[in-house]
Amino acid sequence: MSDLKDFNWTGFWNDVDYAFESYIGKPVTDKDIKDAESELGYTLPAAYIELLNNHNGGVLNKNCFINNNGDCVYVTGIYGIDRDKKYSLLGEMGNEFWISKWEYPPIGIVVADTISGGHDMIFLDYRECGPTGEPKVVRVDQEGDYSITLLADNFGDFIKNLYISIEEITDEEFQSLSDAEKVKLLNEQEDLDVDRSMELLTNIGIDNLSPILLSTLGRMYNNNGRPEEAIELFDRIDEAHRDWSWYYRCGYAHATLACGESYESEHVQKALQLIETAMKMTKEDHLDKQLGWCCEVVKYLLTQIKPKEYKEDYPVIFETIKNVFDNKNSKDTIEDKVTTEGKVTGDINECEEDKYPTYDVVHWVFNKQTYSREEFSKEYNKEVEKYVDDEADDDRLEEPEILVTYEAWIESVDQLFDNERVTDEELFEEDKEDGMWQVEIMAHLVADNGTYFTREELLFKLHNLMANKELGDHVFFEGIEYEGHECEGYGLIDNEDGIPVFYTCCGS
Repeated sequence: MSDLKDFNWTGFWNDVDYAFESYIGKPVTDKDIKDAESELGYTLPAAYIELLNNHNGGVLNKNCFINNNGDCVYVTGIYGIDRDKKYSLLGEMGNEFWISKWEYPPIGIVVADTISGGHDMIFLDYRECGPTGEPKVVRVDQEGDYSITLLADNFGDFIKNLYISIEEITDEEFQSLSDAEKVKLLNEQEDLDVDRSMELLTNIGIDNLSPILLSTLGRMYNNNGRPEEAIELFDRIDEAHRDWSWYYRCGYAHATLACGESYESEHVQKALQLIETAMKMTKEDHLDKQLGWCCEVVKYLLTQIKPKEYKEDYPVIFETIKNVFDNKNSKDTIEDKVTTEGKVTGDINECEEDKYPTYDVVHWVFNKQTYSREEFSKEYNKEVEKYVDDEADDDRLEEPEILVTYEAWIESVDQLFDNERVTDEELFEEDKEDGMWQVEIMAHLVADNGTYFTREELLFKLHNLMANKELGDHVFFEGIEYEGHECEGYGLIDNEDGIPVFYTCCGS
């Protein structure tokens, strides 16, 4: 159990008029607490009672919950127990309302609301502990079939993992956080305002940054086209603090600067040396995901370098890319899924998926240019020479028509082509971020020959669909994944047998 007896409540609440009107109740007494517990049928956690004694509900200034699993939830307010307040456990929009009217599962007590306006709520979850035990804190997603996500093991930990949003936090408030808290906040929220995120660190003073903060700022520089400055920061980190991420990030910076350079160039060699070491370290620590990131630096940034060039000098890179990265999407054959009785033992969709190529061997970079077929073919062939093995055949996707989906940001539905639809039911102006909606788009594609797609044709059509939309930093084509068959495709088709749907994988 985590209590809040010594918790610093400074800056925690946002005592605006709306909070006093709808959330903040009168000071609580022991009788108020016992009466609330009796009516609710649950023993309230000690940490929650400590919160009530500080503030009987309210709107949050520290409204961004971030835990160590990367979960991020924006909380509007925490409910008190004053039944005269609309947003309280016993109020008009309290526990009974959400469970009886919105059909949230009766797993405990609705303790907080979010910016979704009721479409996801924060619960004290008593399922494991019983009505008198210490409840966990969970998020219940009404739009996701009331799926339940664990946020914290107890209410005290939930409160301690609330932060001021990156868009609102002052330099002083940021600097009062521990280094671990600073990194957690930046990792989760930097995309909301990258410039402000970097400024929060530089305002501390480069000479005053700890190794973990230098590495974090260097990563931001890497992701925002400032590799030279990133390297300067990484060089400041002493040997004792150079873990796998240091070698990976520094290698990434040198690989960015090595674009178009020969194998013998300084930046290419430095990048390969660093990534070779990073791979060794990630393998030793069994960090498979991070090992994949290391592979991506060589595959996506050093595209001009052929494997035969680094095979002898950097054997770990060569063997890892050959044996791990290039085979990551390989599938069992249908025969492997059939028993001696002739029954399929695997997922039917997996068997269907085996029919289709993934095209992950070609790593195209999407850009804003719209190509003619001739222009694209010329550029495509030039790129393919860099990383497709001579013996690799031009896999056909044996379907006359398909549906593809991809993620993008758009300012207006006018950016959609006639063969495209957004998969969201409605787009509201208030849902825009920086003037754009983040959407999933489905498109209907027909093979030119009426029989099959080549990978060049498919990539050509995908590229021109995406060219007028914002992809953020996810511009690297990583292949396609079969998702099943669709009969209507948001009005794009009307086929009772359905046609295959493929998700377009893009990486950064």
